[in-house]
Amino acid sequence: MRPVYRLALLFLFVFTGTVQAEEPKKVVFIRYPIAPNGFATVVSSFKSTMQARGYVDGKNIVYVDVLTSTADRFSVPEVRATVDAHRATADMFITCGWVSLYARDLLRSSDVAQLFVPVLRSVALKMLDSLTRPPGTNLSGVYLMYPPEKILRLTRLILPDLERYGYVYDSRIPADMVFKAAYEALSEANRYGIELVFVDLARGVPGALRALQENRVQAYGGIVGAFQHRRELAASGLPVITSFTLDIEREEIDRYVRQSNVVAGLFNSFAYCGSQAAEMTADIFDSGKTIQETIPRPSRQTAFINLVAASRLGLTISFDALEAVDMVVR
Repeated sequence: MRPVYRLALLFLFVFTGTVQAEEPKKVVFIRYPIAPNGFATVVSSFKSTMQARGYVDGKNIVYVDVLTSTADRFSVPEVRATVDAHRATADMFITCGWVSLYARDLLRSSDVAQLFVPVLRSVALKMLDSLTRPPGTNLSGVYLMYPPEKILRLTRLILPDLERYGYVYDSRIPADMVFKAAYEALSEANRYGIELVFVDLARGVPGALRALQENRVQAYGGIVGAFQHRRELAASGLPVITSFTLDIEREEIDRYVRQSNVVAGLFNSFAYCGSQAAEMTADIFDSGKTIQETIPRPSRQTAFINLVAASRLGLTISFDALEAVDMVVR
């Protein structure tokens, strides 16, 4: 055999052996049981997009999926234990919602990449200085767009004579507190002449209902706590104009609002967030770019109006309001 052929065969053997010996990438999900699906569409969309990019589960990529036992701070020890258990072997942590903050405390000083998928924009800005520039650190992700300014703008369009809007929150829930701070930081111009009333569910739903009545609130909304207690709060008889941090898609919103007092709101597709995170991850694994160069991405926001609830509550929705949203529930 000619020397050049022997050399080529030797190279092929060594190269093939190296590829076969390469360890599969390891991705660790940490999520919590948010209604209704606990970020399940983030996981499924991430995996299907990764497979389309050439990463096949059980072959060149493996997944660890941890769902905490509760949706509040009682699960912080579980989050920390998961990070400690996999930090030395993981190639990527995908952290969903508020658990990203606690995972960040442990991953900040490591070399392991972390993507928040998704978190509120205001939460993302607690971890990164900018969402429009390369992060320069081992953190990036996909953030949710629920601007309080847009909620109040939509409220003004739907209820032109409204004076007081209630933000109903639970001070025990991190996401609710972050969003409360975002409302408090709004300029007068971005409040559209609306007086904000803050109602804490930590004191109990009966107390929250009394606060809505005593403060003459004319409509309200929230994030997590308000959704968890939506049925009890409906006793107020008030229209709800709110943000949904639900793991739902556009075709599912009808069944969540049709029989409720939710007149309008905003939501984001979690499946889209999972797909975007997978594209970012595949780019990193393909050595196309580093996590330090990976600019965070916004989610896809959808605004809606529920004409069924509006009719039931005796509200007339203007054409200007209908033009301002992406979809209408009829």
